[in-house]
Amino acid sequence: MKTFTVKRIMVCHGQYVRIAVMATVAIMSCQFASAEMPTTNSPQLVRAGATSHEEGVVWYDDLESGWKAAKASHRPMVIFITSQRCRYCDAMKRDTWRDGGVLQRVKNGFVAIRLSPDRNSETLGRIHVPAYPTTLIGHPDGKIIAHKVGYQPPTEMHRLLESGVQPAH
Repeated sequence: MKTFTVKRIMVCHGQYVRIAVMATVAIMSCQFASAEMPTTNSPQLVRAGATSHEEGVVWYDDLESGWKAAKASHRPMVIFITSQRCRYCDAMKRDTWRDGGVLQRVKNGFVAIRLSPDRNSETLGRIHVPAYPTTLIGHPDGKIIAHKVGYQPPTEMHRLLESGVQPAH
């Protein structure tokens, strides 16, 4: 595994990743600002929704079940895209996702979704992920409203989560 620092953002480079100097996220060939989540009737997204519970936060392990929960609860989604072979992903799991303040905000205001190329290759094949880790904030209507590429310490995650409480445009 090669590790790069892009504009002081720590990311991992693996067989599934391409580094872009100007990190942009495009879903289904749309520009980020107007991106839509893949449609729920897409056969690639339909599968049983596995979940895990960590520190009181329910993590959905596939987009379909998490998006369904977000629509039902009218809560925004925080989508953490990770890889098993990524030390910065591991650092976020250890530092950011175990921070008490971050956990409380996610537990009380978001639907948490964790995607990885090992478990979600079809879904991630439809989403341009320039590097791992990548974190997206999505509105329950399917619009991606914010994103960050690379390691995000708790202070930066709080800023990103703040964008989830803003109305979607």
